[in-house]
Amino acid sequence: MNSFKFTASAPEENLRRLLIIRGFFLLMICTALGYCFWQLQMPLPYRSLLLVVSGLTLISIATLVLLHISHRASDLAFFSQLLIDVLGLSLLLFFSGGADNPFVSYYLVPLCIAAATLPRHYTWLLVLVSLALYTSLIFFKIPLPDVAPHGQSAPLIHSSSLPHSSAHGHSVNISVHTIGMWINFLLSALLISYFVLAMAASLRRQDADLSRLREDKLRDEQLMAVATLAAGTAHDLGTPLTTIKTLLHEMQSDYEQPKELKDDLNLLQTQISHCSDTLRKLNQQASELKDGILPLVSVREHCTKIIDNWLLLRPEVEAHIQIDEQAPEVQVRWQPTIAQSISNLLNNAADAEPVDIDIKVTWTHSKLTFEIHDKGPGIDPEIAEDLGKAFVSDKGQGRGLGLFLTRAAIERYQGVVSLSRHPSTGTLTTLHLPLENIAEGEA
Repeated sequence: MNSFKFTASAPEENLRRLLIIRGFFLLMICTALGYCFWQLQMPLPYRSLLLVVSGLTLISIATLVLLHISHRASDLAFFSQLLIDVLGLSLLLFFSGGADNPFVSYYLVPLCIAAATLPRHYTWLLVLVSLALYTSLIFFKIPLPDVAPHGQSAPLIHSSSLPHSSAHGHSVNISVHTIGMWINFLLSALLISYFVLAMAASLRRQDADLSRLREDKLRDEQLMAVATLAAGTAHDLGTPLTTIKTLLHEMQSDYEQPKELKDDLNLLQTQISHCSDTLRKLNQQASELKDGILPLVSVREHCTKIIDNWLLLRPEVEAHIQIDEQAPEVQVRWQPTIAQSISNLLNNAADAEPVDIDIKVTWTHSKLTFEIHDKGPGIDPEIAEDLGKAFVSDKGQGRGLGLFLTRAAIERYQGVVSLSRHPSTGTLTTLHLPLENIAEGEA
């Protein structure tokens, strides 16, 4: 039987503890048998009892060997070992007085362990098996007068026609004490199974919540480190951008020909202006966040602006954009990190394949959905599960920070980002984001 650990520890650790407790139980049984044989000279079927103890010992040794080889154990394997304990205990009780034996209360030990460590269905199954075996020991047993209760009251049941009676020459007397012990076991088993299961489930949920909080704290620390670096980088970029912008303006004035050079300079000027505007907006948004003032913005207007800015930044992109015309007019207070997160997802699609990107935007009063389908090579199966973690990327030169920051920002507002292989080709990126509707801001 197992130690009472309510947290969701590994089944193999529980199994090792179970084998230790079984060893102590078998040692206790051997000590009791030796005392009964040499001191009390009690007439017991010692050979049969020792065979049961030997069988349980061999099973424990074999289980230890298998556990040492595989280092794995499932809930089913752990339940099987508890079932073996219940069956072994039943055999020991059968040869030593049945339900009259005071050791019959040991049935509660495996039940407590099952309730604390196993899923609900395994626990209730073990309760039914234990109750059935306990009940059968009232009628089917090798009677032992030295452990039978005396002086309780007149027998409730007297029978000499049961099969075991003729074999051993005894009648079955079921006393009030034996019935009371059975009722006590039934109530104890039900209460233990119900309340211990509930407490174990509650503690497992608490452990999962604490684990999630630790992960969130670690993620926030990583985000803070990245944010600090980003703030310093943004500050350092201001002067070089101003210098480049001035030089480009002079070059545009000096080089009117050839036309190709002029077009390239105009494009560079546009990109530099966009970078300068981005830094300016970053300062503005930081001020809004500091003051706690976020303006109401239409969902349609905001999504359109995000896509337009992205297309301006990525002129090589060819995208098919579908914004739901039937969607309701909703206004919300957008966090600045949301727009950046959506831009990161769009950039990931453009990095995979800038041509023929399908973008579908829909929303209701409660949820926004972005679907981005690129025709790139798709997700590498080897790193699919790790995408979204820091410094994990399927791009040759990528660092994985874009998707990491995106997921962190979206999950902060109870959103979900999923990446999957599209049935036809490429990658399908889906964003589901709950909207905080402002009643007075809804059309």
